[in-house]
Amino acid sequence: MVALLSAAMVAAATVSAAGAFPYPVHRRTLGNGLEVILVPYDSPGLAAYFTAFRVGSRDEVEKGRSGFAHFFEHLSFRGTRAHSGDDWERITKSLGYDSNAYTEDDATVYWLAGPTAGLPTIIDLEADRFMNLAYSEDDFKIEARAVLGELLKDLSSPDFKLFEVARERAFSRHTYRHGAMGFERDVRAMPSGYLYSLELYRRFYRPDNATVVVVGDFDEERTFRDIERAFGSWQGTGQPVAVEPEPAQVAERQVRIAFPTPILPRLYSGWHTPGAADPAAVAAQLVLWPFLFARPSALYRELVLERHLVEEIGGEYEPHRDPFLFGCELVLKNAAAEGKARAAVDRAIADVAAGRIDLRLLADVKSNVLASLVMETDTPYRTGVWLLYYRELAGDPGYLEGVMERVRRVSPEDLSVFARRWLSPPNRTTVFMSWEPRGRSPRPLAGLGGGAP
Repeated sequence: MVALLSAAMVAAATVSAAGAFPYPVHRRTLGNGLEVILVPYDSPGLAAYFTAFRVGSRDEVEKGRSGFAHFFEHLSFRGTRAHSGDDWERITKSLGYDSNAYTEDDATVYWLAGPTAGLPTIIDLEADRFMNLAYSEDDFKIEARAVLGELLKDLSSPDFKLFEVARERAFSRHTYRHGAMGFERDVRAMPSGYLYSLELYRRFYRPDNATVVVVGDFDEERTFRDIERAFGSWQGTGQPVAVEPEPAQVAERQVRIAFPTPILPRLYSGWHTPGAADPAAVAAQLVLWPFLFARPSALYRELVLERHLVEEIGGEYEPHRDPFLFGCELVLKNAAAEGKARAAVDRAIADVAAGRIDLRLLADVKSNVLASLVMETDTPYRTGVWLLYYRELAGDPGYLEGVMERVRRVSPEDLSVFARRWLSPPNRTTVFMSWEPRGRSPRPLAGLGGGAP
């Protein structure tokens, strides 16, 4: 079997030998479609190992099934007939490996990091886990309760709740309407979804929908042969789902909500913007978010340091596979600051749209964005996380390199054109959250209007 797979294997390709991304990225594909990415890294005796699946909350298209990609991440630690979950944990810990997993909108990623000497055993364990996963309905129901507990904990955070409401209001059709945790009503109903979980496994946990990444100090050829041997017999074809596109938003959406405990009021504004299919727009947003909202920005200086209207400006721009939201959260000093803060945000966006751009600040921001992306590769683990994040956006491990090169070329005109095209009031969703004493109704949103012309 190994000989046949070697003959069918796509030839190794170096995605990045030199350029913005600081490490070589060697990409190979097995005959069954499994992609293998090997990244040599100067970490003597240490390596990070990842198995990623291109399935996240984006792929939860069936009504009532939100949150299942994240739920399945939990189930994947339940074990196989060869190795129980407890056995898997005992072996990995005995080898000196840390491990965990995470589910995002566009992908689910499993990782281990530890001594290179343990890699052959880790590869065998992970191949067994994903090829032969087995769990009972009782295991399923136990894990469902754990997932509900995790969601309820998240919902106690006003920031989590604010963004959850913003997504649900901003998206009417696309599955980005919910996050990885899913809607509470769906999570509460999960114990009845055992058969659906098996269908999710069959549909998405297939070799051609998976990527194995190894970053660190290891022998490339030996490691690839070990992966080929362990995963080569894995069969099956993934079944990607059709996600309904989000129609263009033609009028501003707004909502005011109350939080059950005393908090500082919060104001979220988000605009629909392009996804990974438009790498130039991704690069523009990576630059524009800190230019508008981060600590060096004029808006931060005005709202936080000078006028003391805002406690902090939160959020960040997160590229997504499909068009998503470009937005920020203002934690206000008090409710009376709402209108003035909104007006300041609108003026800052209007300045960019009109071409009034601080060139020195723009140069500093671009340098910082590029430096931050490089600094995120300061360990084998963090390098793998970032490489996979951008790989899952476009199906290309070289996508991060390409975006970094585009960041270098972002011009003032690029930011102005982007702001005029996307950061307009009709394309905006606004959510205001505050603590309201029991019995009082939330007031209408203040300071509507403004923004890019």
